[in-house]
Amino acid sequence: MKAWSRRLHCFNPGNETAVGAGVANYTPDNAARRMAEDLEILPIWYASDGDAVWTTDSKGANQFLDSLPLFLRPSVSPLTDSALCRLKADAPLLAVPWGLSPHVLARFDRLRQRGAPLSIPVWSDDLRTLIHRQTATRCLGEVLRRMPELPDIEPPTFCTGLAEITDYMVRRRPPFLLKTPFSCSGRGLLHMDGDAMSAQQQQWIAGALRRWGAVSIERRLDKTSDFALEFYSDGRGRIAYADLSVFDTQPRGAFSRARLGSPDRLRSHLPDMLRGPLFDRLRVAVSEALSAVIGYTYSGFLGVDMLTYRLPGGAEAVHPFIELNLRYTMGLVAASLSRRLVHPDAAGWLTIARSSQPGSALRDHQSDALRLPACYADGRLRSGYLSLTPVTSATCFRAFVEVEEHS
Repeated sequence: MKAWSRRLHCFNPGNETAVGAGVANYTPDNAARRMAEDLEILPIWYASDGDAVWTTDSKGANQFLDSLPLFLRPSVSPLTDSALCRLKADAPLLAVPWGLSPHVLARFDRLRQRGAPLSIPVWSDDLRTLIHRQTATRCLGEVLRRMPELPDIEPPTFCTGLAEITDYMVRRRPPFLLKTPFSCSGRGLLHMDGDAMSAQQQQWIAGALRRWGAVSIERRLDKTSDFALEFYSDGRGRIAYADLSVFDTQPRGAFSRARLGSPDRLRSHLPDMLRGPLFDRLRVAVSEALSAVIGYTYSGFLGVDMLTYRLPGGAEAVHPFIELNLRYTMGLVAASLSRRLVHPDAAGWLTIARSSQPGSALRDHQSDALRLPACYADGRLRSGYLSLTPVTSATCFRAFVEVEEHS
């Protein structure tokens, strides 16, 4: 066993934007910062026994763990900066952030300089290239080449000026979707429903071009469902399939909730065309594409967002590569919860909810706990509500599950 077989997890959402910034002293936006603060111990639900989670409030984290039934309590240690710096040097921890970026690795390095025994991954500019949305476009081409049975999909076009975007729109019918090159999970998107730009849309595009140098544009599809395939890359070319994720998004694309349940139950929620051999061909084609494009550069978990959409004639089709997430994902969290927390006879949702008013998250948490009291069987949650992170009067973001029994 390696000396750093124990891991130190850190929840740092929005890492794609941090990668795009390319600097160690990057400051996350308010939403990403609040999510990181409120959900900082979320990794306890996918970490391995004996791992640690980096926290700013070990007292609150331990009180939360103590509130869980003993049979559900993860064997993970929430550790603050000072606690990490007191660890023995002969038992180093491997630093494992939610997503790699120069910013989070610099945070780990500052902690190591204070005496924390950490083994920290090395950043490479090759990773920055892979996290750019152009990598997903390249992978899309690789998958379509391997799956000629899928309808042809025009890839996104990357534009460096307003004139290029205007020319694209003139030659195609709306609606359109624009994306910044370092973004994910509904962030950095502009929906354009008409064939002309409003002043506000022009302002968004101008700001994105100044900051990032380019944006992508594509025709927005008539989406009917969202799903993702989760994988693990060993960095030596092998891509292993990990899990299926079936999820919902908010109207403008941000993640809302993911289904919980057995793999077979999740498959049953896919459109009919994906319940047969097409699913397995898709999984293999995406694995091969990932191996060719990122398999020898990136090691770690990753997710590929996909969707089904309606063709002009009314039939459904699959878009096999909407987005590449080179990091942990909420789909992976949901899969871990389905294995470790949810009763085999139950199903439900993992939800990430945001409250804008002070105290409303706590009121919602208390109301949900009364409305759906947790019921356990065989050491698992069989029905009811369970918060996955502490909720206080200052909380803005909640992560929770709601489960009900299914025959």
